[in-house]
Amino acid sequence: MAEWLILRMPRAAAAAADWLVADGAGRPLAAVQSGSLESAAAAARGRQVAVLVDAAEILCLEVELPARTGARAAQLVPFALEEQLAGDVETQHFAIGTAAGGKTAVAVVARALLEGWLAQLAAAGIRPDLLCSEAALMPRMPGHMVGLLEGETLLLAAGEESAPLVLSAPEGGFAAAIAIAGGEAGPVSDLLLHASAADWQRRSAEVEAARVLFASLKVQLLGSGSLPWLAAQLPGAAPINLLQGSYAPRGSLGAGWQRWRTAAILAGALLLLHMGSQLYLLWHQARVERELDGAIAALVGPQYSGGGGSVRARVESGLRESQTPGGRSGLLPALQVLAQAMNAAPGARVQSLSFRDGAVQLRVRASDAQSIDRINQTLRASGWQAELISGGAAGDAFEGNIQLRGGTS
Repeated sequence: MAEWLILRMPRAAAAAADWLVADGAGRPLAAVQSGSLESAAAAARGRQVAVLVDAAEILCLEVELPARTGARAAQLVPFALEEQLAGDVETQHFAIGTAAGGKTAVAVVARALLEGWLAQLAAAGIRPDLLCSEAALMPRMPGHMVGLLEGETLLLAAGEESAPLVLSAPEGGFAAAIAIAGGEAGPVSDLLLHASAADWQRRSAEVEAARVLFASLKVQLLGSGSLPWLAAQLPGAAPINLLQGSYAPRGSLGAGWQRWRTAAILAGALLLLHMGSQLYLLWHQARVERELDGAIAALVGPQYSGGGGSVRARVESGLRESQTPGGRSGLLPALQVLAQAMNAAPGARVQSLSFRDGAVQLRVRASDAQSIDRINQTLRASGWQAELISGGAAGDAFEGNIQLRGGTS
């Protein structure tokens, strides 16, 4: 599974960003780091990037849309929520989530704010794959409301489908925030509250004083802060990605190369190997063809050796031209009778052959002169005009030149 860089945007211009590298299951691979966005960019290489933004800046709503809305949902949502928004819908960006229970989850953010975040990330060289509210990663627990108290903000998630609540909870205002939650999400009876060690030390007395408001209150301290806890929820969560519509991420060649470079290198090596093998086969075939042309040229004589093109093609052309309808004329009939005559002298072979002016010139090599004479007599006996023009010893064998012409039918 691909690794993630989970980055928390700074909430003020001078504030530092926090980030964490996690595996595909949300398990931290290193401690949380803080610094500039440029410093975080180094950890983004080769990883998917999830950017968490201040939940107070994102309005989470639910809207009922007509059935079978499909791709038209993005066009209908602004008009369906227009009365619930204080600002002009043209200045807002609407990100559509999943539909459940007849309602569709929607995250609303000011376009200027979203574009500002993206500009900061782009200036640092970071291309996010996911940009969502911190509250979108709040876990859900059946029968309990899950809360995160961080600074002066209280995040509450209740039920499986309802949108998370983002409440202002300054010091001394924890109970008031719970009262607001009771009005918006129903009575808060069982609360599992998460807080950092620093926040708990600062506000434990206030939270304990409000214990009477709950049927049960459990507190879980986050020793490493809230970012690792939120990161652990990412694989199972379905956060609304604000990068939709015109803000949807474009394909990143660099990130894609990092993820697929091993496969691409192997594919490239395989392609080069295939091309190399094909080039070798072509070279080998050309070499064999040259050797074959040389052997044919040595066999048929000099009249086919000169000129351009393949020797085989010139010989084939000559063979076609030499064909005549008669039974004892032409090159092909002469070759047929010659093949039969060679059987009369086992071990004999044709050293060279040429065809000109209707006559076949042969140079035959055999073990002795008698074998050459038997070949000549066999050709005569077949009705051809055969004449042994010359002959002589050639090492431990005998060579003879025979001229063969077609006879009368």
